[in-house]
Amino acid sequence: MIKIITMITKFIIVTLTALLFASCNFSANMKSIRGNGHVTTEKRIVMGDFKSVEVSNAIDLVIEQSDKTEITVVADDNLQKEITTKVENGVLIIACDYNSFINIKSKKVTVKMPLIDKLEASSSATIKSTSTLKGENISLEASSAGSISVNLEADSVICETSSGSTITVSGKALKLETTSSSGSEIDAKGLLANDITANSSSGSSITVHPLISLNAKASSGSDINYDIVPKKISTEESSGSSISKT
Repeated sequence: MIKIITMITKFIIVTLTALLFASCNFSANMKSIRGNGHVTTEKRIVMGDFKSVEVSNAIDLVIEQSDKTEITVVADDNLQKEITTKVENGVLIIACDYNSFINIKSKKVTVKMPLIDKLEASSSATIKSTSTLKGENISLEASSAGSISVNLEADSVICETSSGSTITVSGKALKLETTSSSGSEIDAKGLLANDITANSSSGSSITVHPLISLNAKASSGSDINYDIVPKKISTEESSGSSISKT
């Protein structure tokens, strides 16, 4: 009976989340652009240094760790000028005036940077890494159907997802903190971490690989799964949620 209630709760949450996205897509803020089929490449120059990147509006971002800083936009010619790249308070913000794309061949931005503190994807934007990203403290945040897929090596990693977004992270870390909500997902089973804190709610899910300790709290029809039993484990479940070994 508990499993049935849990499944019903998840279905309701995911359905409501999908309906919310659908209503947003048909809102008055929808702006569409049709690609002209002529893909161009443009190097961007920005004022100011940055260690964090935010991307939105379905732009595809590729992150490369490099000694030099470089921003390259590959997009349909008529979309190039609509993709903006600017630095504010140490954050590179990549955005677009349009949020609906018709027959667009490319809307990719490649960013090379030496130091990485935080990566954030929202509004159906995607972030991928071409190689292992290294740092002391790295934060990943995805919201509103945004997605992040990266390989990391860091002392501390923080992952936050909400509103149907996803984060897939692999690599190594001493400490991992994960928080998921509103039908979102964090897949960190490929990230080998010593100490892990996991908090899930509202039909979301988290999968982790704890080597030494796991502190897990799940509520409101959410799931936390771990694929190895750590030396120390603390769990707290409520409202049809579950915490279990896969």
